[in-house]
Amino acid sequence: MLLYNNRRLLRLVLQREGSVFFRLETILAGLLLAVIGALVQYSRDSGWEYAPDLQHHYGFQAVGVGVTFALVFRTQLAWGRFWEATTHLHMMYSKWMDAFVQFQAFAEVTAKAAFEEGDRTRADFLWHKQLRMKWNFALLSAVAAERLYRGDNERMKEDGSERIRTRTDLRIEGECFSSCLPKFVERRHFKRDSMQEVYPVFELPSKDQQNLLLQSYDHVATVMYWIVWDLADAMRHLDIAAPIQSRMYQELSNGMLGFSNCLKIADVPFPLPYAQLLGLLLIGFSCFIPVYVVIFTGSPIAGPILCFILFVTLWCLNEVAKELENPFGQDANDIPLLDFHLRFTDVLADACNANHHAMLCQPLMGVQLNTTELCRTWV
Repeated sequence: MLLYNNRRLLRLVLQREGSVFFRLETILAGLLLAVIGALVQYSRDSGWEYAPDLQHHYGFQAVGVGVTFALVFRTQLAWGRFWEATTHLHMMYSKWMDAFVQFQAFAEVTAKAAFEEGDRTRADFLWHKQLRMKWNFALLSAVAAERLYRGDNERMKEDGSERIRTRTDLRIEGECFSSCLPKFVERRHFKRDSMQEVYPVFELPSKDQQNLLLQSYDHVATVMYWIVWDLADAMRHLDIAAPIQSRMYQELSNGMLGFSNCLKIADVPFPLPYAQLLGLLLIGFSCFIPVYVVIFTGSPIAGPILCFILFVTLWCLNEVAKELENPFGQDANDIPLLDFHLRFTDVLADACNANHHAMLCQPLMGVQLNTTELCRTWV
């Protein structure tokens, strides 16, 4: 996803990366229509008897209104898909972050009390649970991001073939793909400026974890089960009331709801009949642009220019809709899933920082009060 300064108009207009205008096929098609418009104008000026002529422009305008409305409607639906994907992705990570932070705080407070009471076994048990939760949450984020990136829509783009495929075909290939795991790297060895499709985790999955994931049809559900199992196993050791602990399960469930909504957009494409009909209308309408514009303007200069502008406007509007319909991937305008995952692992590392525990155990969190302020606290 590209970020830009919308106050720099000239730089914004001339931006080529991520643009739907500065594409070879768009420019060539627009120039071709401009040349055809110039030829039509020349044929009319030279008095050729077969030069096209229109008695009334109502038919062209009626078709133009229909095509424009259909393009705008598709773009609006595409923007809705893009914004919905962004919203649910933020919700997914925020809810998973809430669940982890809550467990981290509950376990930290309980382990502190257990250590002060001399129950070292209980404190060590919770400490191991904290490590496992941190590792599994990072793993959950990685497999979730990879699943969204490898959605059915993105796999159709990567396939390279133009044939239409059924859900059954993709499901069979998806089952074969489930035997492959994403590329992991330990976070301490991860280069933050790297653009490779590799996911940083705190610890590489063990052989047992890899075997279970390779046997699983749904990696996200498998890792989520490991997390819920750890929560249930640690529940009886926490000095927190059960109704309060249930909040962690609720946040996990809300995060999975956000993931499912993102998966809906990653797997379900824009309806084929609508896209096909709109493509046919756009091509048919574009064929009549040179004739109508030349007859309307009667200028050998303004006519070709308007042919180019009118075609490129409608064509680029359709290209914008196609860009927004599939928001997950590695294109310039796609949502950066790797960046979301990296930020999530940063939050996990921050929550597990040992300095938090040392600072929070102090009565005033290290703030030094003078005598006057100390007296006021007792008033």
